Amino acid sequence: MKRNISYVFPNISAFNRNGRGGLHNRYETAQAENCIFVEVPADFIKNKTEVQLTGKELGTILTDDDIKNLYDFGTPSENVKYILHTEPSLSRRNGNLGCKTPPLLWNDRKWVDNFIRMAIKISKRFGIPPAGIEIHPGGRSNTNEDLIRSIIAIRTLFKKKFDLAPFIVVENRTGQFISDGKQIFNFWETLLSTGQWLCEFVGIVLDIQQLYTVTKKDFLNQLNLIPHKAVKGLHIHCRHRTPSIKNEIPWESVFSWLKKMEHEIFINPEVHHLSQAVDTIKFCKQMIR
Repeated sequence: MKRNISYVFPNISAFNRNGRGGLHNRYETAQAENCIFVEVPADFIKNKTEVQLTGKELGTILTDDDIKNLYDFGTPSENVKYILHTEPSLSRRNGNLGCKTPPLLWNDRKWVDNFIRMAIKISKRFGIPPAGIEIHPGGRSNTNEDLIRSIIAIRTLFKKKFDLAPFIVVENRTGQFISDGKQIFNFWETLLSTGQWLCEFVGIVLDIQQLYTVTKKDFLNQLNLIPHKAVKGLHIHCRHRTPSIKNEIPWESVFSWLKKMEHEIFINPEVHHLSQAVDTIKFCKQMIR
């Protein structure tokens, strides 16, 4: 394994029974699998269970009381490095009572302020700030400038509250305004022009499956448009299951591209079950050798 690659233990379903759990069980599991980071969900109200626990509608931004109902308190260690995985703007269903897709409004400063307050409240529940925060682009009413202005606001307010500003990564998402290689390149160019100092702390977490879904036969061309320095992390999975070289995704080419990176990156095996997470980490380490 290359020394510049760390692993994130993903937000598997076992951590989220009757709520969202906390840092204790995630940290214990991550340590057992030699993962530096743990992923913690920071979505809005997202399913029938959470509606019942909070009395709130799908897609609602969490209040203090909601956070107390959903998350365990405290941390097992001041050294826990967690990444908040914030609202991805997915279609959510409350059983047979309807569904909702909460929009991401990076162009609305009041919405952004409420978004940041929620992330800070979750972090205060744990007692320590996150190492990183993952956000998503949202619809085409948002722009790169909106996103970067919001990223600066997130880091500024976390610095003010915790005296520490987390790194911020943007995930490429199917159907959102940053989804392919060219759009990732354009985001990075806008970030560079805004301030090169930002590039140490801000970048892309590249979801390989979603890039493939969007680009198909043009996948490798689109992958090669993405500057290595723009990528701070990767989501490695095949439709949220353990990948295989037999998949349509050309994993050997992906890892050849990945191995050219000289800076530190993380890999998040974005799967839903413990055995899949273990197997995906093993797959990545074998491909990197």
